[in-house]
Amino acid sequence: METDRLDWLASANPKFRDQLVQWLNCDEKEELPYHWPFWARKAQLPPAADWRIWLVMAGRGFGKTRTGAEWVREIAEANPQARIALISSSLTEARAVMIEGESGLLACSPPNRMPVFEASLRRVRFPNGAMAQIYSAAEPETLRGPQHSHAWCDEIGKWPLSHDRATHCWDNLLMGLRLGEDQKVIVTTTPRSVPLVRRLIEGQTNGSTVVTRGKTIENSGNLPTSFITAMHDEFAGTQLARQELNGELIADVEGALWNRSMIEQSRQSVTAPDHIRVLVAVDPPASARGDACGIIVAALGADGIGRVLADCSVENASPDGRC
Repeated sequence: METDRLDWLASANPKFRDQLVQWLNCDEKEELPYHWPFWARKAQLPPAADWRIWLVMAGRGFGKTRTGAEWVREIAEANPQARIALISSSLTEARAVMIEGESGLLACSPPNRMPVFEASLRRVRFPNGAMAQIYSAAEPETLRGPQHSHAWCDEIGKWPLSHDRATHCWDNLLMGLRLGEDQKVIVTTTPRSVPLVRRLIEGQTNGSTVVTRGKTIENSGNLPTSFITAMHDEFAGTQLARQELNGELIADVEGALWNRSMIEQSRQSVTAPDHIRVLVAVDPPASARGDACGIIVAALGADGIGRVLADCSVENASPDGRC
């Protein structure tokens, strides 16, 4: 059974805690607040399994930003040759959250190894020579050309969707991830059922992606009790709480006329009555790079019940009918 070190320290006798600190030398005392493996929860530490992409998908306040920042710091301090991409939905958020935020790179770095943020160059320079460059997912072409050994992608669930910018940004990142011997990416996000998030989750099947899930309540030791109480009183039992607090990936849209469970419950395995009327409905994409073209075949039965006979939706179909 894993021992919760923070709970153990919090419940220990104050005199024992003081004595424990006194046993440390001056260097150890200065290093202790920044020794992440001691303070982190198990879910905030890199998985032991071999992975290329680590997706941390959890509720708000779980500690995702701190997890990403500490991982970047560990990579940078261990490898002077590291070239790390820091990507957020905008340059403003990358700076405000990933670098200068309360749980960002500067806040979690010890004073004697503090990196320098060169704002005009959009670059974080570590004392040993490692570099981290910030990018905006709204400008995916800026990742065409640069090479990296590692990357931290924050809140990909809110990356811009128009013109497939989120996907283009991710693809350009992967194509430039070719420095060093062991390229890795950490992705920290609150779950949203967008194409890029679903794509990463599907990556579990080939072993390239490891997913860590978590709830807001798991970080209660670092969150105000008033916040936990307010969130429970306001959102308990709602779909918003499942997504934003419990870290669940909700596929169904709240308020939709039909959801997945309703569809599954309405499936029929028996032969349907004769059809009075059959129609084909087409919902074409709005642009050349839009969503799939929705095509269904439906029929009105002699019993007065309408049934969907087939879903023939297609993606990337050509004029001659070949996909």
